[in-house]
Amino acid sequence: MKSVEKIKTQKLVTRIESGNFDENDVDSLFMKLRAYSYGFSVFREIADFVAHNDNRDRGLAKQSLENMYLSMRFFLEFNATKKSLDLSKPFPIWIKKLMILQVGKCEKGALKEKFNVNPERLVKRIKKHFKEDAESGLVIWSKEGINGNTLKAIQYVMSFISGRAAFTQDDLIHDLIGVLKKNRIDFDPLVFEGLSDKITVCVLLLLHKTQFEIGGHKTAFCSVAAEKSRIPHNVQYVDTNGNPVDHHEFFGPLFVTGTVFVERDGKDLGVSHSVMSTNLDAETWCSQKLMRIEPWADDNPNSLCKKLDLDDDLTVDEDFKLAPSPR
Repeated sequence: MKSVEKIKTQKLVTRIESGNFDENDVDSLFMKLRAYSYGFSVFREIADFVAHNDNRDRGLAKQSLENMYLSMRFFLEFNATKKSLDLSKPFPIWIKKLMILQVGKCEKGALKEKFNVNPERLVKRIKKHFKEDAESGLVIWSKEGINGNTLKAIQYVMSFISGRAAFTQDDLIHDLIGVLKKNRIDFDPLVFEGLSDKITVCVLLLLHKTQFEIGGHKTAFCSVAAEKSRIPHNVQYVDTNGNPVDHHEFFGPLFVTGTVFVERDGKDLGVSHSVMSTNLDAETWCSQKLMRIEPWADDNPNSLCKKLDLDDDLTVDEDFKLAPSPR
């Protein structure tokens, strides 16, 4: 990093450490360090969102969405119809791509423990022994040199659908601190850990309503969501004896949800899953302007709920909460 750029970055870091910063400062910090973040994949993911925020065709979030799309496609074409995949016969290239993506979804150490193969080795074997024919769009299995354990490992990775987040708030802050240390920026890691929630709120804005090209018939997208979109309002709970009891429901944590569309019987089936998880309590970090009281159902107007509406464009307000973007 050039000296002049390091000085600019240091000023940004100092401003953020003071607590007197906004989403533009966070965006700028990721951009300043984007070219110097090798080895920190989550940091680079967010920095790339700053640089290319309109339509994404690569990165961790894109891989997560593509994995879910291909998983659901495989489920509908094979599992749901009780049709088995015969690896000894040619099969579509997209299934090979799914195999490789699924390896990354396995729990740490599971492949080594169950099949005596690590993820990197399994990916190499899949790439080596399943040859692609671009003209036909099919994959042909080269049986030489592949053992039974490898086949069992492949069957295992194709046996589940994972909705695990591609990365977390803790991953984000870990990488941010790591990149600052790598570039010898003067800062206090404990202060940045204390600012984790505010920094994450700024990052959520970057990911909200971003589109992704995943090779499907329809574009995928990400948006900010909460564990629950509505909760009961002014409901009195009682125990079995009719005595009032304290019971409070919450929206739960905020997260970034990704939605993909799979074709089924000529219709679009939307499937959503978590792309980024956070520690942010929705009620604490969302403005009351995003919430409203309304009937729980049209046929029961006296039963009320509190609804959190995160569908439109968002901004950060003066209280550092997510709020509706000015129209």
